[in-house]
Amino acid sequence: MANVGNFGTVSFMCMGSNKMLSFHDLARSATASYAEHERNGEKAYLEFGADGLDELSLEIEADARFGFRPLDVQDKLFAMKSAGQAENFILGGRQVGDNPYVITEITETYKSMYADGRPIRIGLALKLKEYANQVALIETIPGREFGDGTSSEPAVTSSDTYIVKKGDCLWNIAKKYYGKGASYTKIFNANNNQIKNPNLIYPGQVLTIPK
Repeated sequence: MANVGNFGTVSFMCMGSNKMLSFHDLARSATASYAEHERNGEKAYLEFGADGLDELSLEIEADARFGFRPLDVQDKLFAMKSAGQAENFILGGRQVGDNPYVITEITETYKSMYADGRPIRIGLALKLKEYANQVALIETIPGREFGDGTSSEPAVTSSDTYIVKKGDCLWNIAKKYYGKGASYTKIFNANNNQIKNPNLIYPGQVLTIPK
């Protein structure tokens, strides 16, 4: 008996020439997200956001002539989908990807049937999505203090100012002062008398940096 792999309780195997449950056209896609920020006089700044969720697609061939009841395989897969059950996809003894997967879509094709309507062979095309819902641990890292009690964090007073240089954008300025680019709205709102579009700032502008 050769166990090719499994997805949850559905095992893909070949036991001689009489019993076999197989799949074909296995494909894996991986993405990453980026935010694009315009910069004056230069190409846009591309900031990495996060690794995306992997997706798998494959078609399982459940054939009664090879010792597996197609409706049993069908029932297992639909039950997993309906329950939102996350399972590891194992292939050749190794886990595919870093996390388990859930079934997001099943397309079944009745490819042949007995005279009484019972299926002989069903093709089950699956789409799986990575399930990365583990609880993340968030740690607060305080700024490093020197011997004189000063901090390594940039100091922000209630009336700090910043002179825009070529290539600057609000996202990068916010990241410098607040530690995260998404806080650019604070600067935009404090300077809406001179900034009408947050993507357009100009060298020489003196911006107020609110605390």
